[in-house]
Amino acid sequence: MSDLSIAVVGCGALGQVHLTVWMNLIGVRVRAVIDKNASLAVQTVTPYVGIPVFPDLQTALASEGFDLVDVCLPPNEQQPIIEMALNAGCHVLCEKPITYTSATARPLLELANQRERLLIPGFVHRFYAPLLHLKECIDNDDIGRPTMFRCRFSGHWEEAGADRMGDILTETATNGIDLFRYLCGEVASSHGYTRKIDVNIGIPDTALITLEGVGGALGVVEACWTSPGGHNRVEVYGSAGAAIVDYDSETLRILTAEHPIWQTRYEAGPNRYERLLSHCTDALRGLQEPIVCALDALRALEICESVSKA
Repeated sequence: MSDLSIAVVGCGALGQVHLTVWMNLIGVRVRAVIDKNASLAVQTVTPYVGIPVFPDLQTALASEGFDLVDVCLPPNEQQPIIEMALNAGCHVLCEKPITYTSATARPLLELANQRERLLIPGFVHRFYAPLLHLKECIDNDDIGRPTMFRCRFSGHWEEAGADRMGDILTETATNGIDLFRYLCGEVASSHGYTRKIDVNIGIPDTALITLEGVGGALGVVEACWTSPGGHNRVEVYGSAGAAIVDYDSETLRILTAEHPIWQTRYEAGPNRYERLLSHCTDALRGLQEPIVCALDALRALEICESVSKA
């Protein structure tokens, strides 16, 4: 089986993380690193030998084709890059939630379907080891039917309000919305509130969203960029048990009908980025069905917009 050809667009923090992972994966070759900042691109590839650097994707595509274009840019910069890559016949991995609005994300989903190419948003929380184990427990009916869900991602984020960012809904709450859909099923209705706690940020920095699932589960998603004492956890309560993923301790606590005493599990192994990128290679080769797809990003945006318009 020949190696997959990869182009990485963007040499910021995320691009550097992805490049490191790609270089350690078997069966892939990074054949281009792309950034409009030439010195940053050259600096990024310095630890590696023989990776060509390009100022833009168009120039790189004129040089050769790629199996996958990995777009590591802020969502507000991704749309033209994704469109160009899909039209060139490439699969695409990109930052979540693809763009900041459903109106701009939907045409990209339609284009990916027309071109029969994968468009995978980087919802890396789905690939966090404790979350994967929790999903397995739900699928195996270990905690019964999910009835209640709670996700809180909070803390003090220095970069909040930067020009490249969306608001608290699109940047942070989308993760909790996506995890509700991943663990508890599709959303039937949503309500919520946003607030500007820090007037210096200028955009909503705090959100609370309530979700009702098609299957009857009820959920709460809390997100905050200005909390001095932040906490990050996902809780799922089922008809026969419960499970809590604590990001701060990197543990999964679970209680089932067969084991009615809380058990703590420490999930080791590859980190979420390693699991995401490895899964992408398997999905491209047809070895696995994608765990996450562009429709998941679109639904998260649609739910965010239903809250912001309320």
